[in-house]
Amino acid sequence: MKDGAGAHLPATVLWIEDEQDLREILADELVDAGYDVVQAANGKDALHRLKDCRPDLILCDIAMPVMDGYELLRQIRESRADLSDVPFVFLSAQDGSSQIVQGKYAGADDYLVKPVNFELMLATIAARIRQVRRVRQAPTGVASQGGHPADAAGGHVVFHRLARMFNLITAGVVLLDREGNTQFANLAAQRLLHDCAESGGSVFTAAGMQSLLTSSTLRDVIGAGLRGDDYTSFVSLPRQKGLRDLLVTLCALDGVGAAVGDPVAALFICADGRGESAPLKALESLFRLTQAEGRVAWAFAQGKRPEQIAESFDISLTTVAFHKRNIFQKTHTNRQADLIALLLTLPALLDAD
Repeated sequence: MKDGAGAHLPATVLWIEDEQDLREILADELVDAGYDVVQAANGKDALHRLKDCRPDLILCDIAMPVMDGYELLRQIRESRADLSDVPFVFLSAQDGSSQIVQGKYAGADDYLVKPVNFELMLATIAARIRQVRRVRQAPTGVASQGGHPADAAGGHVVFHRLARMFNLITAGVVLLDREGNTQFANLAAQRLLHDCAESGGSVFTAAGMQSLLTSSTLRDVIGAGLRGDDYTSFVSLPRQKGLRDLLVTLCALDGVGAAVGDPVAALFICADGRGESAPLKALESLFRLTQAEGRVAWAFAQGKRPEQIAESFDISLTTVAFHKRNIFQKTHTNRQADLIALLLTLPALLDAD
């Protein structure tokens, strides 16, 4: 392997596999291809190895004792921000399309299947490492013309930075395109929705989302996003193993003129049954809302219509409109979707205080 200056720098691959024979055979192949290899027998062993090395790529089995590949990936993405640009590739005997989709939505950069095709494996590893090195070497400024990022690599970096930010939010966040396909799901969403999936399936495909939400619900929120309409709705999703139901807030994003693959709808997911006291206190203290404005803001965030708010608080529609204008101005939001996204981060903000 060569860096941008042409010096020979062997890339390091962390290879995690519980079957010793396969682990050693594949390690030999990687060494013959010019890589340095660090071996681990399971996810827990890999975390220990990562204390002493920073690999250029992580190649990992899924089904392992002690700690499987999904849990290892989750812990790395949550607690090792310094490894956010290190490609994570699953190598697994789980070769169904739903497993591959689930692996990629779990945060893996690529997915290879057993039995191992060594040529494909080596080509995939080389391509992923080249991609990361291009990103690291890309200029950090903007192009001299037009003010756009110098190349797509800059956008790749920005996306991963935003993804890391969303992964710090304790509520689940899922972004859907016009077809209902998941374009992004943060770690909290992956954990929360894992127990809603049908056996052997993934909720993060268009079909998986339709199995959770009715077709009409998806159609309504996506249609509103494509029209640029404000739209908020709520559904409750049952989970397995007696876990508390999930509350899912569906919001339309501004998707007017959206290209294929652009997000037009968002799902905000929580399971902790938060009451009003913490969000109200946060709204009032952080944004200098009056008590009345805080109550109206929380009601809007719950998807209530102005006439419902007026009836609940025994105030006029004119007063509701007045409060709404003040709320959006003080919180720097202008849509209910923005306000809901803000509210979902407030418990963490309060804890930080």
